[in-house]
Amino acid sequence: MRVVGGIWKGRSIDAPGGCGTRPTTDRTRESIASSVLSFFDLELEGMSCLDAFAGSGSFGIEMLSRGAEHCTFIDSDKQAIRIIGRNLLSLGAASPSYRIICAESRKAIPSLASSGRRFDLIFLDPPYAMDAVEVAHLVDRLYAAGCVFVDALAVYERTAGAPSLAAAHARLIRSRKLGGTAVDFYRMGDHHGS
Repeated sequence: MRVVGGIWKGRSIDAPGGCGTRPTTDRTRESIASSVLSFFDLELEGMSCLDAFAGSGSFGIEMLSRGAEHCTFIDSDKQAIRIIGRNLLSLGAASPSYRIICAESRKAIPSLASSGRRFDLIFLDPPYAMDAVEVAHLVDRLYAAGCVFVDALAVYERTAGAPSLAAAHARLIRSRKLGGTAVDFYRMGDHHGS
């Protein structure tokens, strides 16, 4: 697997082995990154992102490579956490530009809230076995805890046949199908009546 854009373009990154993670393909990551850049008017400088089911950390690494100021990586798998750390070290990422948390995403919310960091961008690529209702609940809890800016972008990767999120604080603004994968883009905020 390789970083597909930015300062680390072409650099290899490792992915955890086994069936616990399924890394996003380079093609899908490039498509998502292009959409994210378009959403933010091609400028990620100063942005903070959350890779909530990080796996290899490929999405967060892609955003750091393209100019994001910070990424917090969360995964409950210790092997994945080690690989994320190793990937960041091999790329020469500066330690203030990232934070790695070994926990289930929902259990990390108090730590995220107490850190005072708020996110402009959330990437959600949960295990396919995770129900969309559970992911929507996580999104709403992140918003309610003050971890997410109003108008932040949330990106949800799912199987093409799985439902989109029905989160109270996330409004679907775009959906793309890429083979057997669907990627949904949501604007965060209080969207009552919109």
